[in-house]
Amino acid sequence: MKNINPAGGQVGRWADGQVYTVRYIIFLLLIGSLLPGLCFAQAGQTGMAFLKIGVGTRAAGMGNAATAIVDDASALFWNPARITAIKGFDATFIHTSWFQDVSHEFIGIVAGNGVSAVGFGFTIMSVDGIERRTNTPSQQPLATFNAYDVVLSGSYARRITETVSAGITLKGLSEKILFETASGVAFDLGVAYQGLNQGLILAGTIRNIGPQMSFIREKFDLPREVRVGTGYKPPIDLFQDRVLISADISKYKGEPIRLNMGSEYTYQQRFSIMIGYQTRQDQSGFTTGFRAQFHPYRIDYAFVPFSAGLGNTHRFAIGIRW
Repeated sequence: MKNINPAGGQVGRWADGQVYTVRYIIFLLLIGSLLPGLCFAQAGQTGMAFLKIGVGTRAAGMGNAATAIVDDASALFWNPARITAIKGFDATFIHTSWFQDVSHEFIGIVAGNGVSAVGFGFTIMSVDGIERRTNTPSQQPLATFNAYDVVLSGSYARRITETVSAGITLKGLSEKILFETASGVAFDLGVAYQGLNQGLILAGTIRNIGPQMSFIREKFDLPREVRVGTGYKPPIDLFQDRVLISADISKYKGEPIRLNMGSEYTYQQRFSIMIGYQTRQDQSGFTTGFRAQFHPYRIDYAFVPFSAGLGNTHRFAIGIRW
């Protein structure tokens, strides 16, 4: 039996010859974003796969079709160019509840004046209480340990013209499992265009650009992604600016093209319901979400099912804009 290297590829047993429990395996599946075969990928494929896990409950409820329409601090993940949509300050805290006590947290804050904006984000995915055991069965583990993945980011964006915005995000990356660590840097580039039609936004990003990293003895590339998206509010009197439709197409290095689609209906600028669909992922299928806004606060919830037989996830967010 071999232990799994989350950087991609397989390695021999850890130096102490010990093995780990199901919770450890599930954590590796999650940082692989539950993509088929990712955690058992051959050397040379991408690692740091937790970078693929989307941030934001509104985005999740809309099937992760968020590149063009995101307009709060979660834009730090999806498209740094879109933080120019924020005037004043916006802060958000997002919690994702997985199974086997695995958690995913995001904190972001953005300050903008409608022309330029700056923001900072912190993401951590972690699991506690992983048991260390030997091949000899025993009632008690030798010890327990934690595993985590962390991203610390800073973003800057500016309106180049009245219709075009561009942004950049710099990221520090860290991954630790027991005594093994990996760390590195990456950056994202984003652009957004709004001007062809009052209700139409076009956007694109290139994410996770950076040098190779290594985990244990394996070198791997970051999961670089090219993503384009659009958002549209139909100019129909019946909708009265209540309906938003979005779609994204994305391509990760070495993987098939993915399609994400979503829609949102808002009632009296206070309550919104979202529905989405995503393809070519183990999270493939329909998603849904809900938002309640009571200025300056907002509360979000999203439900994302998995098709890998591992259950469902619930995502919660609290935001404030002032």
